[in-house]
Amino acid sequence: MVGILASLPVLVTGSAVLGTGATTSILGAADADSASSLFGNIAGTNSSLFNQIKNNASQRIAEALQAVNAEAKDRNDAINVENERWISVKAQINNALIAVENGQESAQAVADKLLLMRGSIAGAGDPKENAQFYREQFDAFVTSINNEADSGGQAFNLVGNINRQDGTPNTVEYRNDVNLNSTTLRGTYIGSDYRIEANDGKVWIPDLGSDLIQAYDSNGVTEERYTTGDGQEVAKATSTRNGVKLISYNASTQQITVEISVVPDDPPLVVTGKLKKNGLGVMQSWFYNDLSTDADRKRAFADINAAEVNLSSAQGDLARSASQTQIDQRRADRALGDLSQRTIDSNKDQSQRSEDIRVKAAQQYLAMQANLQNLQSQQANYLAAFSGFVGDPFTQSMLDINT
Repeated sequence: MVGILASLPVLVTGSAVLGTGATTSILGAADADSASSLFGNIAGTNSSLFNQIKNNASQRIAEALQAVNAEAKDRNDAINVENERWISVKAQINNALIAVENGQESAQAVADKLLLMRGSIAGAGDPKENAQFYREQFDAFVTSINNEADSGGQAFNLVGNINRQDGTPNTVEYRNDVNLNSTTLRGTYIGSDYRIEANDGKVWIPDLGSDLIQAYDSNGVTEERYTTGDGQEVAKATSTRNGVKLISYNASTQQITVEISVVPDDPPLVVTGKLKKNGLGVMQSWFYNDLSTDADRKRAFADINAAEVNLSSAQGDLARSASQTQIDQRRADRALGDLSQRTIDSNKDQSQRSEDIRVKAAQQYLAMQANLQNLQSQQANYLAAFSGFVGDPFTQSMLDINT
């Protein structure tokens, strides 16, 4: 019989030595502190085993969830890095789009001023009106147009800030993706610039924000000086309001001759050369002989007509720039949208995988619990089956002999 008991290590958790005066039963001790059961505490053993399994399972769940979270973090970190790069690109595109919109607003403002200049020309020719007032108003509109063109900064101006030596328009460049590809918007010019390249090698250049015109060297850099009749040295410059008088101009050859009075008391300088225009092409009133005759006013109207055509062309350039920036903006928006969706998908995947781990662990937990309960029931059945046999006097004597 000893061999039979030995073959049940799962059921028998320990062996008991039964003393001659013991009052214990076979299945359990009468006094838990003084004797132990032949088969041990089956329920306590199973509970201990179950707790150990539960603790191990909890640790494995935590490790699996940690791995899922770490993978999700790496994935989301990579998405965030790319997202930040696209945000930077989007910011540059937005700045370019603002430059286009500002240019379009400036172009419309210039269109309004050109319309008002027609009224100034008409007013200057009305004998009932103050011709001087309308002439000054005309010049103020020209200055306002030039200030409008150059009101934007160099980096984001598509309607001004041209190279005044060769008339090259300003450009706006920005990145259009995260691969360092870029878009360059070629600007236009809605101001009215000019220079007189004199036959003596000097260049007369106006200050577009005021009524000043000044002589420079042939490179248009160094200011020329003028010695007055009484020996003083001053800048070779004058006001276009009263210091410049048109003598002749040939539109076909661009040949121009003007008288420039640097000092009112000195004889005027006679300057002959070529008139180079940039932009809209409308000039200040001195170019139209102060709008004093019908022929002069007709020339001014003709230049306003041409300026409106040039402005319309500039607005077409701005519209093309707007289309390009909108294309780039949509590309950036799609990229950012895709990254947002990838983040959502990543988070959903993390949540789903975490849920799957918990569900699978719960299933295994319940299965283990059921198995242990079944095992406990089987152990109880074994004890019930063997209890009568172990209580037999013959078996007790055999156990006493073996011990």
